[in-house]
Amino acid sequence: MNISINPFQQLYFSDDTQTENNFVELFSDEVLQTAIHPVFQGGNVVLSGTQGCGKTMILSLLRPEIRIAYWKVKKEFPVRKEMRNFISAGMNLTRSRIADIAQVTLYRGEEADEREMPLYFGDFFNYLIVEDLLNSIETIGNHPEVFESIIDFSNAEKFVSALAKQDCWFGYLDGVQTFGQLKDRIGKRISFYRMWVNGNIDDPSPPDEIRQSKTNIGEPIARAAECLRQSGMIPENVPVLIRVDQIEELHRAFTDRQRRLLLAFRKMINRVFASRDARVHYRAGTRRYGWNNPEFMGVWGSEARLENRRDYNLIDMDEELFARGEVKNTIFEKFANDAFQKRVGYYFHNEQTEIPKHLAKSIFGKSPKAHERVGQLSLQQDEVQIDRALGLDVASDKNGWSTEWRQYLRELYRTDYAGMLDATLAAAWGRQTGGARSKVQHREFPPPSNHPWRERKWWRKERLDQAVLQLMTRCQQRFMWWGYEDVISLSGSNITVFLHICHRIWDGFLKNEDSLPENRRSDILHGQCIPASIQDAGILFASNEWFNKLPEEPGGNSRKNFVEKLGTRLNEEMMRDLRMSYPGGNGISIVLSEFDSDAPDISELRNFMFEAVGYGVLFETEHSSKSKSSGRRRKFYLNPILCPRFQLPEARTKEPYYWKTDDLLDLASKAQITLPRRKIAQEKFPQNLSLFADTESPKA
Repeated sequence: MNISINPFQQLYFSDDTQTENNFVELFSDEVLQTAIHPVFQGGNVVLSGTQGCGKTMILSLLRPEIRIAYWKVKKEFPVRKEMRNFISAGMNLTRSRIADIAQVTLYRGEEADEREMPLYFGDFFNYLIVEDLLNSIETIGNHPEVFESIIDFSNAEKFVSALAKQDCWFGYLDGVQTFGQLKDRIGKRISFYRMWVNGNIDDPSPPDEIRQSKTNIGEPIARAAECLRQSGMIPENVPVLIRVDQIEELHRAFTDRQRRLLLAFRKMINRVFASRDARVHYRAGTRRYGWNNPEFMGVWGSEARLENRRDYNLIDMDEELFARGEVKNTIFEKFANDAFQKRVGYYFHNEQTEIPKHLAKSIFGKSPKAHERVGQLSLQQDEVQIDRALGLDVASDKNGWSTEWRQYLRELYRTDYAGMLDATLAAAWGRQTGGARSKVQHREFPPPSNHPWRERKWWRKERLDQAVLQLMTRCQQRFMWWGYEDVISLSGSNITVFLHICHRIWDGFLKNEDSLPENRRSDILHGQCIPASIQDAGILFASNEWFNKLPEEPGGNSRKNFVEKLGTRLNEEMMRDLRMSYPGGNGISIVLSEFDSDAPDISELRNFMFEAVGYGVLFETEHSSKSKSSGRRRKFYLNPILCPRFQLPEARTKEPYYWKTDDLLDLASKAQITLPRRKIAQEKFPQNLSLFADTESPKA
C-alpha cells in the first residue's frame, strides 16, 4: 500500500473547475437524487444547506463540461433521460468576484451609490450570464454526439441578428452581426467592469457608453433564451436553466456601506426570481444563513417579497435530504459511505487487489461499548483513588455514604472495566430518590441485591455516556471517540465534517505507519482497522480545528465566544450532576413562549441563536415539554463535531437542561457578545436570520 497518499487531503473537488473527471469519479449520484430531480424541472429552485452538503456539486451537473466528462468515461449521466435536453449558464458569486463592485464609488456621495450601484451590478450580472450562455452554446454545439444535436449552428447569424436588435441592450449591441462579434462585444463590457473594480481606468466614473446602456437585470438573459428558440438555434421545448451559486457571498461585509450595497445587490437578484419569467428558470445555491431572512427577501424597486412555492421552490438539504439533527440518518450514512468508497477507490484504484465494499466500516471498525471506553484506566487503584473516581470524596456528598455502601461500590469497581462503569451508575442510583416526591435517597438503605441500575434498561442506557464522562474525567483521562458509528455521529449529517474527520484520522495513520518497519505496517484496504488511539487523536484534532475555524465567517468571533462558554458550562453541569438526574445535559431547552418574546433583548438574542444555527454552529428543533402546562419548547445543541473539544457526549437520548431566557442572556453577557439592536421579524426559523452579526472583536 502507498502510505504517502491521503485520499481526503482535498475536501472540495467541486470548487476545482479543471477536474471534471474527478467530479465523475467522486460524485454520489444515487444518494443525491432527491435533490437532483427538482433542479432539472420547471420553475425557480433554491438549494439551501450548510457548508459542504453538496449544493455546488449538484448545480455543477448543469455545466456542459460535466456532461461531456461523463460521456468520455462512458458513465451514465445521473439525470433522467427525459430531463437531459437543456441549456445552462450561470456563475459562482464567489469566483466571479461580482460582489467586488461594492468597493467602487460614483464619487457623487453615498446616496447616489446606493441608488445607482445596484443598477450597475444588475448590468454586470446580465453580461456575465449571457457570456457563459454563449460559451455553453458553443460547447454543446461542438459535441453533438453528447447532446443529441440540440444546437443548430446554421441559425447562428439569425440568432445574433435577432438578439442585437432587442431594445433591452439600449443600443450597445448595434452593429453586431456574427457570433464571434457578439462574444467580443459582451467580453468588452465585462472587461470594463473588471478594470473599474480594480481601479484600472483613468476616469473613476463609468463612461457614457456604459452609463447610458445599463440593462434591466434578467431581461437580456430572457431575451437571449427567446431569440435562441425563435431563430431555431435550439428547439422550442429546450429549457434554459440559469445557475447562481454561493449567494451567501452577498452577505459578507465589514463596513456599513458594503452591507447596504450588498443587500441592495441581493434584492436585485431577487428581482429575477420574482419575475417568474417562463423563458428561463433560475437555480440558486446558498448556505442556510444566506436565504429566507425577511431582510433578504425584498425585491429591488418594489415593496414585494419573495414567496416560497410561488417565486421559488426551496430545498433545504440539511433538513429535507439529510434530516440534520436526527440520531439515525440512513440517507446521510449512505452518502458518507459512498463518498468514502469513491475517494479511496479514486486514489488507490491501481492497487493489486480490488478494494472491498463497506470500506469505511472496515477501516474504522466498530465503535466501543461504554465499558470499552474506560478500558485505558487502571484496575489497580486504592480506596482513595476509587472514591475519587466515583465522586464519593466530593465535600457535599461524602458524608452521605455508609461504610457498607462504600465497601460495596469499591468491590464492584475492582471487578473489571464493566464493573467500573457499573459502580459509577450504582453510585448515581444511590444518590437518587426514585421520584414520586420521595426525599429519601436509595443510599440511606443497604445496597440492594437485585442491581436496579442494571435491570432498568432505559435508565441505564440514558446515563452510560454521562457515567463514562464522569469516570474518565475524575481519573484525569479524556472521553474518547473511535469507530465507524462515532465518526458518522460526530459528522452531524454534514459531508464536509465527515471528510474532515477522515482526513485527520488518515493523516495520523500515515504518520504512524511511516515510523514503522515495512513488515509491521497495516493493510487497512484489506481488513485491518486504524488503531483506536489514532482515530481518537484525529477526531480531537478535527474538533479543535472546526472550533478554530468559526471566526472565518462574518460574526464568527461572537459565535466562537458563545460556543466556548456554552460548551464549558454544559461540561461542568454534567460533571457536577452526581445523581445523573439530567443525562441529556449536553444541550439546553427554552420555553417557546419566552423565547418568542417581543422584548428587544430577547429578540436580539433569538436572532443571534438562529444565526448560529444557520452557520452550522448549533442544531435546534422544537419539542414537547415534560410538563403539559409548560407548552412547546425549543432545544439547542452544539454541532456534534464540537463535542470532543468540550468533552460532551454527542448522543441526544434524553431531555436537555431546561433553561430560562435569563440564563441564556447571562451566558451571552459572559461571552461578551454585543447583540445588535434592530427590529427582528417574529417568524419561525430560518426566517429569523439577521443580515450580519457583529464582526468586530467582542466588547465588554
